[in-house]
Amino acid sequence: MLRYTLYRLLQLIPVLLMVSVFVFVMIYALPGDVIDALAGEAEAEDPEVRAALEKELGLDKPIYIRYFTWLGKIVLYGDFGKSIATGRSIGVEVFKRIPATVYLAVVAVALSLIIAIPMGTIAAVKRRTWADYIVTTASVTGISFPQFWFAILCVLFFALFLGWLPASEYKSPFDDLGQSIKHLILPASALGVRLAAITTRLTRSAMLDEIEKDYVHTARSIGLPERRVIFKYTLRNALIPTVTVAGLQFGNLLGGTVVIEAIFAWPGIGLTLYDAIVSRDYPMVQASVLILATAFVLVNLLVDLTYRLLNPRIRLP
Repeated sequence: MLRYTLYRLLQLIPVLLMVSVFVFVMIYALPGDVIDALAGEAEAEDPEVRAALEKELGLDKPIYIRYFTWLGKIVLYGDFGKSIATGRSIGVEVFKRIPATVYLAVVAVALSLIIAIPMGTIAAVKRRTWADYIVTTASVTGISFPQFWFAILCVLFFALFLGWLPASEYKSPFDDLGQSIKHLILPASALGVRLAAITTRLTRSAMLDEIEKDYVHTARSIGLPERRVIFKYTLRNALIPTVTVAGLQFGNLLGGTVVIEAIFAWPGIGLTLYDAIVSRDYPMVQASVLILATAFVLVNLLVDLTYRLLNPRIRLP
């Protein structure tokens, strides 16, 4: 296990290098000019103003020199540079926003698993009954709903019409847990319900595959209780693909909650990335994407290591 973990950690180096090159090159290939965003189109037309700003931001140097300078500062000093829009340290700005996104993503994925695992198991055990049809219909319906549309419906119904829950803002759980949960319910539900729909179908399919295997028939033939067969043996093996998808969903949510964070004014890294793109804050975009890519591959590593915990017979390469 330790050897495999070290091997996978070493694999991260070329992956992250390729990500950094791709992000750096593509950012500067996008249409638009940061000088225009900072100085305005009128002032940016002045050659002296443009030259001064390019020198101040380091944009007068060749792109490969800018890349290696940027990467060297990150590797040697952990310095992601300063935001063009705010002038503050990017590292401080980004890492300050990460806890809010992680908090939202963890709760959304946990909520999806709490819904999906029982529902998927019931649908598989009660195959071709009314319970299976209801669960399957609900999961297909959940997958069909766009997240932003469901989120807007949640705001309109639960916040504006009923007034049960707040429509926006973020409260830290360390400051006021009750208020934090109250503000978290709507955005976490908007994310978690659709994830649950996807995971429910996957759990059902995995359970159906496992139920037909020989070890399940053997366990039943020797008189083991059905509950024990399903929950101790079958479900544990069926959770392997579910854990894989849950891990990938969590990794995606770290950088894929931009729309939900915008709707609920959730101050996470997704909203920070969106604001940086709009303002053409290239250093902020580069640092955010690199941090999110690192988080995603680390989550994938944790998912792979979790396989062994769920099924000790699995041998990692």
